[in-house]
Amino acid sequence: MQSLTTSITPLQGFHFTFQDNIPGQEKVEQSAGCNVYVLHRFPKDVFVDPYELEQRVLDGVAPTFKIWGETDLELPVSSVKEGSSVLLGPLSAGVLEFPFHARYPIPLSNDTHATIDIQKPTLISVCKNTQSRDTNHQVLHALFSPYEVPFDVNESQISTRPFTHDSPLTIRVPAGNPNHIQFVEPITLLAVFVSVYYIGRAMWKSFRRPQQAHIKQE
Repeated sequence: MQSLTTSITPLQGFHFTFQDNIPGQEKVEQSAGCNVYVLHRFPKDVFVDPYELEQRVLDGVAPTFKIWGETDLELPVSSVKEGSSVLLGPLSAGVLEFPFHARYPIPLSNDTHATIDIQKPTLISVCKNTQSRDTNHQVLHALFSPYEVPFDVNESQISTRPFTHDSPLTIRVPAGNPNHIQFVEPITLLAVFVSVYYIGRAMWKSFRRPQQAHIKQE
């Protein structure tokens, strides 16, 4: 049996691409009356943009995904209340690819980047109207926890299979340094005052110009 492999590119930054490679035999299983899905669990340090995924569906380059968890694009890690987010995508080809993004991490004083561990995905096969009922419900519920399993576990035979990777899936995300705040805050404040002064002066000149022209005409 061929291995299910997965990879992330690049390994450093804020924007990444997940690529899951599924051998041809899994497509045979899909055509034999089973639906095959790939499930991803992400820590709160990263997120999937639902609008981006929707656009990829409209462009015809990706299937429709189901997403559970926090999808607010602007929240930093410190403001995310929910734990893991879950992404479920149907298998329609030998490769499943989608983008995901990192949130702004908590500032670090001893490193320039935060290291985030990403859980390897799981292949889920859902077959209906079968006599066998050997589904491991505990494993299935653990994969989707704390959310509900979207399949009818009583009327389906569901099997899971993990993907493999040569090394742990980790990404590096740029992080701020709290020691820099004492320099950044006053410079930012100064820049704001200079900008307000410049805009105010430009508006005053623009207001005075028609009045001066009117006086000269008189």
